[in-house]
Amino acid sequence: MYNPFNCPGGGIGRHKGFKIPRRQLRAGSSPALGTIKYMKKEWLIALYKINEINRLEKNLSNQGFNYYLPKITTKKVNSIPEVEILFPGYIFINTTVENYSALKYTKGMKKILTFGNKISYLSNDDIKAMQIIEKTSKSCPVSRKVRIGQDVLISKGSLRGSIAKICSLPSRERVEILLYFLGSFRRVSVSEKDIIF
Repeated sequence: MYNPFNCPGGGIGRHKGFKIPRRQLRAGSSPALGTIKYMKKEWLIALYKINEINRLEKNLSNQGFNYYLPKITTKKVNSIPEVEILFPGYIFINTTVENYSALKYTKGMKKILTFGNKISYLSNDDIKAMQIIEKTSKSCPVSRKVRIGQDVLISKGSLRGSIAKICSLPSRERVEILLYFLGSFRRVSVSEKDIIF
């Protein structure tokens, strides 16, 4: 999954430990058509600021970057289908390592995922597999079933980060959970949207 992006000939430049090809041209000359080798585009893995995804998408489009933000259609019991981001916080950009700097400093971007001094990326097959899942979920939403006794994580509110157990099936978008709080178990009703299965 990881690629050191070996430079195909020419001089080698460095940007914070990453190898970046430097085109070698004679002073005052112009390259002949087809003589410059451009690096292959890869699907780089980037982390974005959760509350700035719309800003990031706009900035990526303005810079001409081709990106993919996987989404999936899910359906809970007694509710209408919802479209959710498949990997919150992650986005995939199809570009070359030459554009690393421009991409890294794009507004809304958090960081480009790396392993040591190697930039991480996904293959075209990986992206196509996610696109198939996304397309299939539109016609057949992924079921998110709630089971009594199931462990859940509270994601919002004053109890955020607490682990609890489901006590009852959802009713009017609320569910009862059993929570250990202040030395005893308490039965609490919370919004179904505030828990992660």
